[in-house]
Amino acid sequence: MARESIGRPGDASSGMIIPIGQGMGSTRRLFPHLLDAISQIQQFYVIESSGEEIPDDFLTLRGKMNFGNVGFGAGFLEALMFAFLMTAIMVLCSDDATREAIGWYFPLIDSRLFLWMVNLSPVLISGGLCCYLSKYYVGKISKSAIDWLLMGRLFSLVLKGLIIFFVLTMLSSHITPESAWTFAKYVTLKKLHLATRVYYIVMAMKPLLIKRAFETLGIFALATLMPFLTIWGVSWLRRVKAARDRSLMEK
Repeated sequence: MARESIGRPGDASSGMIIPIGQGMGSTRRLFPHLLDAISQIQQFYVIESSGEEIPDDFLTLRGKMNFGNVGFGAGFLEALMFAFLMTAIMVLCSDDATREAIGWYFPLIDSRLFLWMVNLSPVLISGGLCCYLSKYYVGKISKSAIDWLLMGRLFSLVLKGLIIFFVLTMLSSHITPESAWTFAKYVTLKKLHLATRVYYIVMAMKPLLIKRAFETLGIFALATLMPFLTIWGVSWLRRVKAARDRSLMEK
């Protein structure tokens, strides 16, 4: 990869380098997507893993906040997709007729394991991408960028997890036969047959809401901890291996 030295004008003896075409303030730019932030971290890793040094001030406070914003956005999208899928799956689980009709064409719809995997897919994909960063957790700048990315995602998931929890518990407490019937009539424009079906779906969902609320807290807790534990665990194993290799060389 092309690189350029940072030091006095005309002097490349400082040993500090940054990716070519990126000035000292380049990390102030916004990263549109999580993959863009990961690509930037990969550039830091390529330099730092080769033994070269990037100036500490290269990753400015604004740059750190940008990585945090990307993590927050990724966590927000992750939680939004999880909530959407969870709602759709709860409706399916509460409406036997619809589930059986879909089951004729897609038998996996009757598998609870399959439904759980579909529901967890946004968390697994985003968490997997963050765990992938463990191989790049080398060097001060790379570590700092990854930590800020994960902290942004953690804050977003904690916030969205609490919101989903309180929304589900509040809905459960407000669902009564009267409120369910009123909701069903307005949603179906007072068509009696459809309103009756919606009413039974809403009443069947009521006991699931509290269960899903606590499950959401557990899932989001694991989703926030998994990348940290993976990245820090790999980093610790790397240090142990390096220390063992040094001791063998000294002997």
